[in-house]
Amino acid sequence: MPDFVQLYAVVIVLFALLYFSFASIPFLFVRLDVPEVSRLFRGLFDGYFWTVGGTAFVATAVFAAGGRMAFAAAMLLLAATAMVMRRRVLQRIDTQQSAWQSGDSAAMRRLRLIHWGGMLGNVLVIATVASGVSFTF
Repeated sequence: MPDFVQLYAVVIVLFALLYFSFASIPFLFVRLDVPEVSRLFRGLFDGYFWTVGGTAFVATAVFAAGGRMAFAAAMLLLAATAMVMRRRVLQRIDTQQSAWQSGDSAAMRRLRLIHWGGMLGNVLVIATVASGVSFTF
């Protein structure tokens, strides 16, 4: 398999990661207690984890087909982590949104912390994947 195909696979994974970084910024400037915003917020995280998991899984297949097992393992770890974290994060978001609807005024602060944590975690994953690009070739 040509090396450029593996490079494209990594670029696609990075695109998915970068998209979340840019798409999550507007949520810093809006109130998360608005029903439409809260649905979009949850949908952003849901879509993010599915997209990163899917693109990382495809990158796993590309690296495995190219004989780069260490990179295939790294992409498989990213895909598996995205799928596990999807469930956990969405449960936490749902819990905080329900708590807010039940009158817990601190739930929005906790929801904001989930948001900041997701953004920080994403930046760390971007840095990790981007730093590995130079080693793929």
